[in-house]
Amino acid sequence: MTSSTEPDPTPASTGLPPLRRVITEHDAHGKPIINRTLSQHIPNISPAGMTFSLGYSLNESPAILDNDQDLRAYQERLPHNVGLSIRGGTVLRIVDFLPGAEAPMHRTATVDFGVMVEGEVQLIMGSGETTVLRRGDIVVQRGTLHAWKNNSATEPARGFFVLVDAELPTVNGTKLDEVIPNLQ
Repeated sequence: MTSSTEPDPTPASTGLPPLRRVITEHDAHGKPIINRTLSQHIPNISPAGMTFSLGYSLNESPAILDNDQDLRAYQERLPHNVGLSIRGGTVLRIVDFLPGAEAPMHRTATVDFGVMVEGEVQLIMGSGETTVLRRGDIVVQRGTLHAWKNNSATEPARGFFVLVDAELPTVNGTKLDEVIPNLQ
């Protein structure tokens, strides 16, 4: 059991505040409570210049909350590290970008809802079009080919992304494919 005040040990090199995850549930009597069995530490991987943290994931939609099925599925997935997305499911991903970090061009079969919570990053579309997302900006990524870059030489950035399973579009009669980089 983890203390309710235990922060996630986000790598100190990011300079960003540590993450802490709180999960709610119901006790045997139906009373809403804070889950005390899962660590508030958020698991992560750190490929070149970035930290990808898995806030939570669901294997299916709608999620089945009976008997903590979603919690068990999440716990089973953790040792194997979930990919960028889950077919039929949803992923809550937090991405920390060190100064100068670049995420490679990619496309997932998802609709991604992103919110920049610290710093700023450049969104680079497969067409070459770009825009800068700043703290508080929201992006809805609809199965498009894109990349990210933190153009700052000194400031890290953090974004929260919810990836929801989707069918990739067909454009001019051609079904688009996923482009998944190796982030290990």
